Parts: sequence; C-alpha cells; structure tokens
Amino acid sequence: MTTPVWLCSLTVSPPFIIVIIIIIVCPGHRIISRVKHIKTMPRAEPVEYQFIHRRAGHVMVAFDKRLFVWGGYMELPHSESYTLMTPSKCLYHSAIDVFMYDPLLDTWTRRMSNGHIPLQLSGSCAAVHKQHMYLFGGWTSSTSDEYENSSNSLWRLHLPTLTWELLFPEGIPPFPCDKAACWVFKNRFYVFGGFGPSRELHTMSGIKVNFVRDSVFPSGWIDQLVYYDIENNKWVWPETRGPKPSPRAAHTADITGDKVYIFGGRFKETRMNDLHCLDLTSLRWSGNLTESAIQETPEGRSWHTFNFISENKAVIYGGFNTTQQVLNDCWLLKVEVEEPFQALCSIEWQEIPLAYDHGEPRCWHTAAVVPPGELYILSGLTQPYYVTMVILIDHAEDLLVLRFSPPSLQRLAIEAVCKHEVKLREQWHLLPHTLQHILEVRTCSDRIS
Repeated sequence: MTTPVWLCSLTVSPPFIIVIIIIIVCPGHRIISRVKHIKTMPRAEPVEYQFIHRRAGHVMVAFDKRLFVWGGYMELPHSESYTLMTPSKCLYHSAIDVFMYDPLLDTWTRRMSNGHIPLQLSGSCAAVHKQHMYLFGGWTSSTSDEYENSSNSLWRLHLPTLTWELLFPEGIPPFPCDKAACWVFKNRFYVFGGFGPSRELHTMSGIKVNFVRDSVFPSGWIDQLVYYDIENNKWVWPETRGPKPSPRAAHTADITGDKVYIFGGRFKETRMNDLHCLDLTSLRWSGNLTESAIQETPEGRSWHTFNFISENKAVIYGGFNTTQQVLNDCWLLKVEVEEPFQALCSIEWQEIPLAYDHGEPRCWHTAAVVPPGELYILSGLTQPYYVTMVILIDHAEDLLVLRFSPPSLQRLAIEAVCKHEVKLREQWHLLPHTLQHILEVRTCSDRIS
C-alpha cells in the first residue's frame, strides 16, 4: 500500500479569499521540499550563514517545535591536493553559540549560552530529556595529546535558558570517544559504541567491553553500552542478553516505545548495514535483523542519519559507504514487533525515490523530527576531507525538509500566501496580528537574528 502525497494549490479572489485545496493521491511517495541557503543568498552574506550551514560533526535536537544546533566544525579548502595522512584543515564552531530554527517562521536565531560551557567538540552525541539536552563525548582539538583528544565528559543544556552544566556522575564512566550513539529512555541517558583510545581494562571492575584497536591510529572501536541514571547522577553498565552488536562508530540509534534500533556504522574497514534492536525493558538484543529481510536493503554506511517518524517507521538518509562514496539516498524502515518481544521481529525496507535535484550527497550531517512528521536534515560534508587527490569544495548547504504527513491547514495557507506575496501583501492587514507577524518574518530578506 502506497503512502498518500499531500499537494496544495492556492486560488485568490477579492476581497481576500484563500482557498486551500488538499488533494490526496496515491501513485507516488512523500512530499520532498527543500529550503536552500535559508533564502537564495550569496554564500558570504550574512556572516552568520556559514556558521549555520557549514558544519559537520555537530548535534541537532528538536524541542518545543524548534531545532537546536550546537558544535561541530567547518572544513576549510586546501590549497593543494592531499592524501589520507594530511591533517584536516578546519575551524571548530564556537561552543558558546546555539542556533535555533523555527519551522513555522522559517528563521534562524543565534544565541549565546551561559554556565559551564563545553569544549569545542565534533562527533558528540546528544538527546533530550524533559527540558534538558544531554551531550556526551566528542573530539576536541584543544589538546595536542592524541589520547586526550577524545572526551567522556557529560554536559547538559537547559534548553529554555541555554544554561550549561558539567556533570560529575558517580560510577565507572564510558570510554572517551567520539561518534557514539545515544538515546533517552525513562530517566536514563544511554550511550552505545564509539571510537576512542583504550583504557586499562583492570579499572573496569569486571565489566565486559570489546575494544578493537585501529591499525593506523592509537584508538579503536568499542561496543560499550552504558547509561547515565539522571535521578541518581550515576553511570551504570547494564548486563544484556542476546547477541550484542559488534564494536562500531559513526552508527545511528533511535528509540520507539521501549525499544531502540541501531543501524550501520564503521568497524575496521567495513561500513555495515546491520540492524539491531534492544528491548530496554528486558535488555535483550535481537541479533542482526537485516539478515531476515527479504527485500533489497540499504548498503552499508556510516555518518548517516536514522530517525523514527512514527511509532513503527524510521528513515535513513545519506552517509558514507565502504567504497568511500558519499550517499544521498533515502530508505524507509517499517518494524513490527509482537509482544512479548521476539528475537526476530518483522522488518521491511523500502527505498524512497527522490527527485534528481533534491540535494547534494552528504555525510556527517544531522537530522531531527518535528511533529507532525517533518524530517529536517542539516549540513554535513559532500565529500570526506581525506579523499585522496581531491580538494574539498563545499559543505552540504541545503536544509532539506522531508514531509511524511500533511502539514496543518494553517501551515499550508501560510506557505501559499508567502509564495504569492506580491499579489496578496496589500491585503495582509485584514488578517489577525499574529498571522501578520508570521508572514512578515517569513518574507523578510534576512531571516537570521
């Protein structure tokens, strides 16, 4: 059964009549819309523009119908070709700045945070619990010691006031790492996997952790599963049952109900396409669910995004494959789990066809879902900095919006009126003041404040 596509059209007749016609058709897939460069503007103007879109390894979360963006770095062009061992030439974004995007107003706001500001980091992971964003790990360039670049610090940001707090939990902390995945369940902030330096295993007090060292760098892949007990301010290493996923980094995880799904990531030279489910009530792993899929499955990848858009549907976008290609494909995952939890739940993969010009390939981007089903995909790299003999040209500078359910009638009307601003502006004064403000902001030439 195909998913309906929601289309809208606008007709105008005096004195002021806006008719929104919602047409439901079923031959295709979902509406794919794109917001490019906030508005089409020169790349150097305004200055804040590059600090929003030119970033990778950042975090983005949804809270109170807005998106919050923090951290990451910006690749800078090299003057000549370079190889795998050429250091990255980059600029880390300010740790003080938090950028907020309002989908209704289509505006970005730059705010300075306060409190115990984190280090400048890339490759951190973040998730929201109530009014706080919890931020773990990452890579910092603020030290010259290879073993100290990876962090295992835990911060939380009070989103209404943008106040940071560095936490000092009891218990055994996770391995320092970047490119881990995280999620929140009840009052627990979970962390899985990552890439970082080894630790003296005798300090782990019997905790079983599989660490596999890289053949080039003095770090490795980890299969750690640990959670922060928010109420008791303590790190806890839970015991699980079932086949645990292999160590990995640059993978993704998202939660639906009491189950978290983990997809892909890199382990050694392989970028995987395995899908694992952990029942967070019984702490039982499912094993690799991809092996049971009868349809075509996504190719292995890292640095991609994976987000549930409904209770049983998740979307994978982009990433970096084993042959060092940056991807711009989109896949829909449908999961069906019978209760009690079964080791092999039913899954179904479906590739979502996108328009040829929907956007550049990207990896190490971020994505977040804003109700009622809009997936926002921000920034990332169009190619990795270490691709041999290639000079980096650009970041992915489009904010992609994938709609998987119809917007509200009000939202459709606002977008249509803005599109026909020239014809309708002289009649805006007839609207309620709140709507007038929304229209003025959305049609302003500078939507960064």
